[in-house]
This record gives sequence, C-alpha cells and structure tokens, in this order.
Amino acid sequence: MASDLGEHLDPADRHDLGFERLVFFSDAVFAIGITLLVLDLKLQTGPHGEVLWDRLIPKLMGFVISFSVTSFYWLAHHRLFKTLKAESPWLRGVNLLFLASVVFLAFPTSVVSEYVAVPWVVIFYAASVAVTGLLMASLILVARRGPLMRAGETRGRTVALVLRALGAPLVFLGSCVVAVEQPLLAMLLWTTVPLAIRILGWLGARIGGRIDARA
Repeated sequence: MASDLGEHLDPADRHDLGFERLVFFSDAVFAIGITLLVLDLKLQTGPHGEVLWDRLIPKLMGFVISFSVTSFYWLAHHRLFKTLKAESPWLRGVNLLFLASVVFLAFPTSVVSEYVAVPWVVIFYAASVAVTGLLMASLILVARRGPLMRAGETRGRTVALVLRALGAPLVFLGSCVVAVEQPLLAMLLWTTVPLAIRILGWLGARIGGRIDARA
C-alpha cells in the first residue's frame, strides 16, 4: 500500500514519510470507528429465545445511519488528502481532533439506538455528527494552504470542498432545533443529508468556478 501511495506523489515529495504516516493512521482510525459501530450490534432475545425486533431494529437503523455518516466523512477526508502533498503541525492537530470525533460517534450511536425518539438523545446524536462535520470543514481550511497543496490546486476548489463538507452538519444542526418538539421528525430529516450534500456540492462548484475564473 505504501508503494501505491508513493506512486501518486511527485518525485520531490516521496521522501515525506510524515505525510504517508498521517494518511495511513487516518485510514486506520476510520476502520476502528466503523468496527466500534458493529460491536454494538447484538441479537436481542426474550426469555423464551424469541427475537426482540423492537429492540434490534433501532440498533440496525443506528448502525446504518452512522455507517453512512462515517463513510461520507472518510470519502471527504480521502478527497481532501488527494489534493495535498505534505503535512504540517496544524494539520496534524486538527486531523487528530477530527478523527477523535469520528471514533466518538460510536457512543451517541449506541445511545440513540437504545433511547429512540427521546429529544435530548436525538439532539446529542445530531450535535455529535454536526461537530464532526464542522471539524471536517476546519480541516479543509487548515490543509488547503499553498505549501501543502499539489500543483494546480486553486482557491475555488477550496471553497467547493468546504461547502460540500458543510452539507451534513447543516442538516444535523437543523434537526437539533426540530428535535425539541418533534424528535421523530428530526430523525427523518437526517435522510435529506445526501440531497444537502449534492446541492451544496453543486453550489460550491459554481462559486469555486467563478472565483478561479476571476483569478
């Protein structure tokens, strides 16, 4: 795998083992985060061995939602690091905070799977996901600096990546407000995340294109 990454780096950058280690470590943390989600899935049975579907289904739904969210953030993280050639102390620090929030998602997932449609639980879960998304956007801003980026990367591309990354946190923050009175409706709003990402991604591409055209 290391050789594959090296092939994608410019010859002058292949000596930057710190950057490679940062990428490998990040991927490993994402794998751990997804594994923690799976560990919470256990067959729920009654005293006579019957499957308690009313307790199992919420856990399955929690896993699907959090797996989808984690996968989106991994794709965003992967997309970002494909545009970079080096790392910095600030990038390492913000990346660690972001990865910590990714691993932490296993806990609110477990809580929301156990206490379905409870307002404070829905708010806790949504806020946790939103914080992860905001940290992803912050990571993009920290990483997209001239010395760290590959040749050909632009300011418009940075704007496009940030707006796309804000799709999920905006939906989850909005659901926090709705959850105060309508927790089930707030959870239903989470299904609009792909649409929000697509819309903001399209908007980011348009705005980014105009910025680059003016430059």
